[in-house]
Amino acid sequence: MIEEKALPIVIVGHVDHGKSTLIGRLLYDTGCLPPDRFAEIQESSEMLGRIVEFAFVMDCLEEERSRGITIDTTQTFFKTARRRYVIIDAPGHKEFLKNMITGSSQAEAALLIIDAYEGIRDQTRRHAYILGMLGLKQICVLLNKIDLVHYSQQKFLELKTEVSDFLNQLNIHPNFILPISAIHGDNVAGSSEKISWFDGPTVLQALDTFFDILNFINYRVRLLHNICHFFA
Repeated sequence: MIEEKALPIVIVGHVDHGKSTLIGRLLYDTGCLPPDRFAEIQESSEMLGRIVEFAFVMDCLEEERSRGITIDTTQTFFKTARRRYVIIDAPGHKEFLKNMITGSSQAEAALLIIDAYEGIRDQTRRHAYILGMLGLKQICVLLNKIDLVHYSQQKFLELKTEVSDFLNQLNIHPNFILPISAIHGDNVAGSSEKISWFDGPTVLQALDTFFDILNFINYRVRLLHNICHFFA
């Protein structure tokens, strides 16, 4: 049964580490991307001489398409069998840091995406620091582009340790650290034979473990009210 309220999540990370691509992949894999929109994306990708660019789902402005970066904070929806989600795509470029802060402040959970080939970069550090300052506790780290390191388990484990040590310094303790390839769909909506060595959840499975903070608070308020009424 799908919960009524959409859980707001923000996707943050260094520019070009795959935020918009992940969002496009999530929409496509969950059947929430209209066929005509996908056809438009295919056409735009072919005109630019690229494979299907799922990032174009979010980067709908022509300037963003030509420059390859997300400029504004955008919201869109997708759903799983459990609930609906509103995803806030926050820009990674340092020129648009204020937009990223605005997006993150609206979220109840976050996906911090890191290029498995490039590792932790400047905006990774800034965005992680902001997530810590905002007090977000429901965080999933995605080590994206695992295909660029040949789906290496050793590389994943090395980067996972590095990321964990870095986040611990900020008192951030992610719920999950997952290997994925957003462009190819590995471990996003479904598991992948290419990373059969990984026995953790997919991105969607990880998201579905997060709870709606406002619904939880309302539940506790109703529970307290009922207890008080019982003993009155």
